[in-house]
Amino acid sequence: MSRSHYLRHLLLSMGTRLAMIFLRLLRNVLLARILGPSERGLFALLSTLPDLLSAATSGGLNAAVGYQAAKHKPMAVLISQVLVYGCLLAALLTLLCVALMREFGTALDVTIQLGLLAWLLLLAVPLTVLKSGLLTLHNATGNVGAFNTLRLIESLAPLLLFLALFWMWQSAALEAALISWLAGISLVAVAGWVWLARNHDLGLCWDRAGQKELLRYSARSHPDLLFQQVILRSDYLFIGALLGSTALGHYAMASAAAELLLIVPEAVTTPLMKRLLQQDKDMARLTPFALRLTATVMLCACLSMALIGEWLIVILFGSAYQPAYPALLALLPGLFGLCYASILRLDLLGKDRPGAVSLLMGLGALLNLALNLVLIPRYGIVGAAAASSIAYLAVTVALLRLYCQLSGVPVLQTLLILPSDLAPLRQMLQRRPA
Repeated sequence: MSRSHYLRHLLLSMGTRLAMIFLRLLRNVLLARILGPSERGLFALLSTLPDLLSAATSGGLNAAVGYQAAKHKPMAVLISQVLVYGCLLAALLTLLCVALMREFGTALDVTIQLGLLAWLLLLAVPLTVLKSGLLTLHNATGNVGAFNTLRLIESLAPLLLFLALFWMWQSAALEAALISWLAGISLVAVAGWVWLARNHDLGLCWDRAGQKELLRYSARSHPDLLFQQVILRSDYLFIGALLGSTALGHYAMASAAAELLLIVPEAVTTPLMKRLLQQDKDMARLTPFALRLTATVMLCACLSMALIGEWLIVILFGSAYQPAYPALLALLPGLFGLCYASILRLDLLGKDRPGAVSLLMGLGALLNLALNLVLIPRYGIVGAAAASSIAYLAVTVALLRLYCQLSGVPVLQTLLILPSDLAPLRQMLQRRPA
């Protein structure tokens, strides 16, 4: 893939992410105004738990199947691993966790808030694992068009379903939101499976040698994904337990506004995933270019969000969510770091360093947990946002240092757009698509 070819894919992925931002923003506006801070916080908690539980059971699986798919391993073997080591184990662990919570955690605020809705996790967690595995397989095999289409379905389907259900069932808005969320995940999983079956044989196949190789890679990368989710979502659990569902609703809106900016690293890594995992000879030039481009755009996006964030929250979500703005400001430095981490992580996985990535993510997760315990009781949701930002910046600096040591690329070559990058960018923007 030449740099101009990569830029074409980047622009297509950026357009997809812009559409996703609009759809998710519209859905978040509707949920915020219809549910209110308390029920919006409960919905955020319930929709966050599948990511944490799936990371606990199969976090390394996605990295392993993505790595092997990029190396052209048989798809039937990989999809079998997703179903057995992903969906089955996730369902069993979820059943155990929900049963233990219902039996021994009845006094916890989280258990009281969720009530019988906790049993929905038995469906949501395996579906989340399957959806994530299928998306990874599409992207790792270079099928960027299918990946982008599935992500659009993931954003559009819950919005349309929620509108239809709420129109018929206005007295049960929370239930309508939950049903549309689960149905959206299911639709992406079904579409992803059908699309993958068009180009690959998905007849289930068990290969002992391939199984052992996948499990070895998965074991080394599993902590990485688990610790990522700890840094990203443990603050939801702390806020729900220490501050209540209303504060969690405010924080969920701050996170929703801030995470709109993740369009930048996602658009960059989508067309690059296969190349980063394969690590061909051109990556010593392409990865620093991707880092420079991402950092420059992300810096402008963060500064813009800092200026208009309060206006955006009040206008879109309502004045009841204005307390979310200080937390949004505290989240922005961490998001800037995250734009680096997402690219560096894939490059290091391609260099067969999943263990090192997991170790650095683990240290970041421990730092995040400690900061949450110290800062949330004192500073509330702003403390939670600050804890996430500090942890991600620390991990990003460590990943960047490791990358520069392994690749020999100077740190200054990874920071901001250079004058030599302007000409190919200008040519790409002026060129008509083929």
